[in-house]
Amino acid sequence: MDSPVSTPHFCGLKFTLVAGLALLTTDALFAQSADQTDMDALKAQMNQMQKQYEQRIEAMEAQMKALEANQNSGSILNTRVLTDSNGKEVTAPSPMLDESFLKSLTRNFTFNVYLRAGFMFNGNGGAGTFNFEAPDNPGGRVRLGNENDFYTELSFNQAHILGDSPDVADASFRVTPVFFTHPGIYHKSFLTTSATGFQSASPPTDFNVGMREGYAEMKNVFKSAPEITFWAGQRFYDRWNIDPNDWFWLDTSGFGIGAYNIHLGPGNLYLAWIGANQDNLNLLGNNGTFGVNGAQGQLNSIGDQFEQTFDVRYRDVDIGFGKLNFIGIGNYIKGGVVTNGTQTFTNVLGATDTVNVSSSDAYGGGGGLIWEYDYGNKSYFRLAGLAGWGVTNFSAENTGQSLNAFEQGVNGLLIGKSEPNVHEVAPGVFDGSINPYRAAHEFRVIAEWVYNVNDCFSYDLWAYWDENNQGFTTVGKNASTNTTGTFYTAGKTRDFVGVGFRPVYWLADNFAIQASGAWQYVSNVRGYSGINAFGTNGNMGIITIAPTIKPRGGYFTRPELRVFATWSIWTHNLRGSTTPIAEGGNTGPSSPPYNGNTNQGWLIGSQMEIWF
Repeated sequence: MDSPVSTPHFCGLKFTLVAGLALLTTDALFAQSADQTDMDALKAQMNQMQKQYEQRIEAMEAQMKALEANQNSGSILNTRVLTDSNGKEVTAPSPMLDESFLKSLTRNFTFNVYLRAGFMFNGNGGAGTFNFEAPDNPGGRVRLGNENDFYTELSFNQAHILGDSPDVADASFRVTPVFFTHPGIYHKSFLTTSATGFQSASPPTDFNVGMREGYAEMKNVFKSAPEITFWAGQRFYDRWNIDPNDWFWLDTSGFGIGAYNIHLGPGNLYLAWIGANQDNLNLLGNNGTFGVNGAQGQLNSIGDQFEQTFDVRYRDVDIGFGKLNFIGIGNYIKGGVVTNGTQTFTNVLGATDTVNVSSSDAYGGGGGLIWEYDYGNKSYFRLAGLAGWGVTNFSAENTGQSLNAFEQGVNGLLIGKSEPNVHEVAPGVFDGSINPYRAAHEFRVIAEWVYNVNDCFSYDLWAYWDENNQGFTTVGKNASTNTTGTFYTAGKTRDFVGVGFRPVYWLADNFAIQASGAWQYVSNVRGYSGINAFGTNGNMGIITIAPTIKPRGGYFTRPELRVFATWSIWTHNLRGSTTPIAEGGNTGPSSPPYNGNTNQGWLIGSQMEIWF
């Protein structure tokens, strides 16, 4: 494409140079016939003229450079002019596809990757299509030697889309597709024909494709405050996690719009408005199995329920010994009514019932404080406390509990326990309203210490407590104590406590031994009806040893190529519930061979992990 700004020609410059030389030559000839006084006067005049010409030439050269700079910035159309690796326009009649030309196409483009892949088998030699996890956990898993999936995120980033001139907005774009197997590792990773990503599908899907990010950012919108950055789209939003436990304890990522880097006093203000409408997906059936007869959503007369998250953060307040981050979150879900009358589930007696549920508007609010001390060299100590009430659970999605709560109310009626607002209007058809969020809350305390002691030794030490009140009780059986078929209810509140330690010691520059040890306690398992864990408490421990090829330099250096052996042990009460078929403590029953009376087991395998 031709540039709208033409480069000034050199003809004027050549004329000036020729004229200057001609005058100098004339001066030399004239000096032979003039007296010395006149010659000196003429020399002085000529020197003055030469200086003026030189200044004019310098001004013209500066103007040409400015015009060339404008050609390489400003309009998005101008960025398509063929350039070399230094950003200058290619003047050859036919550009060659050489290294210089290829570099011009990737200026301001970057590529980031996270990937893990490997295999593992259980203590009996069968497939390791599970993780050792305590039931009813708030999220995550002790990762080392305990990840049963292939997972990768590929992020494509383009900066300075409109150019890098200070006169235009600084725009950028990021897109992150995700590819994963879930659960387990199969012989190939390209089967995408099944409707769901679980082994119960026929045939099972062992390769899934999704999208985690797709958003644009713009800064230099306000010339007086160019650092203020606006964004919109789908993104990971200011996530906080415990890496070796794979738990993102503050994560409102999703679809939305926001602004950050707003300098205000000693800190920076972050604002975001995020939405989610995945209503009643991945429900846990009351018989302890995944799903509710294939039900995947609740159709309301106003459409699927939509949750809004209003996220306000005041970041990076320097207090002399670390920095403080203040978190404030509000949530809102519009109530609705199921109008199609086809929402069914399997009740606690094994029969199929139809439910018609209405729910009033639900609200939530909360926040907390995060203190972080940075030692440098990617070493830090982090302490956080969060408290939320109602809908607020420190993620961007908390819809779906209304229907589950109503089904538990139906179960209460069936076993003779009076449940308000739940009525049987016809055989097998129940009607009523529910809003469990009014009684719900979420409290969290998190501590993590990542310390790169020296070039040979690093570690991550962590601890946390999570208390969740889901707002309703759960009806079910406990296999260890209710052999006669007696039903009882698990309470609304569950406490979960965990501690862990993951050290890395380098025996050579690129070879290390790393290990992981963790203990977890759950006070009240609110799922898994019909097995030992329902309504009880229990402990679980997990230990891993992993010889690793890993660059020296710190806990977070990657890539890692490792083999591992993992051993887990759990208490009598948790038998049959510590190895769910999918991630998350409430998503399914145990997998063989640890789904019976066994209270310990092994996973052995290999894995690669990399990010850059």
